[in-house]
Amino acid sequence: MLTRRLIPGAIAGSIVGVLALPLPAAADVQGQCPITSPNCEVTGTQPGGPGAGAETGTGGGAGTGSGDGGGASDPNACRYELADPQPPPGTDGHPAGTGAYYMAICPTGDGGVSSRLVWLETPPADLGPSPEELARRALAQIRLDGAQIGIAPSPDGAGLVGLPVWLWTAVTPNTWGPISASDTDGLTVTITAQATHIVWDMGDGNSVTCTSPGTPYDSSYGSQPSPTCGYPRAGDSTPGYQAPSRTQPDGVYHITATTHWRVDWSGGGQSGVLVATRTAHTTVRIDELQVVIS
Repeated sequence: MLTRRLIPGAIAGSIVGVLALPLPAAADVQGQCPITSPNCEVTGTQPGGPGAGAETGTGGGAGTGSGDGGGASDPNACRYELADPQPPPGTDGHPAGTGAYYMAICPTGDGGVSSRLVWLETPPADLGPSPEELARRALAQIRLDGAQIGIAPSPDGAGLVGLPVWLWTAVTPNTWGPISASDTDGLTVTITAQATHIVWDMGDGNSVTCTSPGTPYDSSYGSQPSPTCGYPRAGDSTPGYQAPSRTQPDGVYHITATTHWRVDWSGGGQSGVLVATRTAHTTVRIDELQVVIS
């Protein structure tokens, strides 16, 4: 005879964590534990022994394993994600080629969620987006911009061969971060985006990587190199521009700034990182230093 009992405390885990546990033997415990009850254990004396780790259901349901699905208004409704990787065929006595294992992500009643592995004979009706998919949806809601470029010498002026070029970006949530957003579909995933570095392609075959937004130039700095981001950088062996820009087809060096963003996300008992890049462009004219001998 099979009985059910609730286990005190929340049982939560990732796909990897659950798959690392021994799966139950081939007992037919279908429908004995509601898959909306994350703290349920099946015990019994019939062949196959006690269940452990995974639950069994007929799919489509939000609680009874009978296929009677709960709607979006049901506060106890679980959402499901196809487990990847799947356990080997025939695991837990289920015939190969029938059903599949899913992660059931269920409310715990205290505002949190619990994730657990379940076998369902048919795909659930409420198979929703994964937390990572929700993270990508949240990312699409925010605007990540390329650098709002500042440069000295300015594009309407000219620098000199051998003198430093200062590079920076105005710092806003959209050009450097942090900037956050969230998306909800049965569960809520929150993202926070932060720029990590900018790669400046200087247009002469060299590039400079800056891990800060840079320092805006002021005339009081004179001809000294930028302390944070420039070409060359302070203490760098990079020579800077060694030829005038008149050697270029347009008479200027074309500079491309590529901002690299790290987007951390969390929700549904999972977390991860997305990456993104954004580009911006400017130009600089470099002249030769003229020596006048009188």
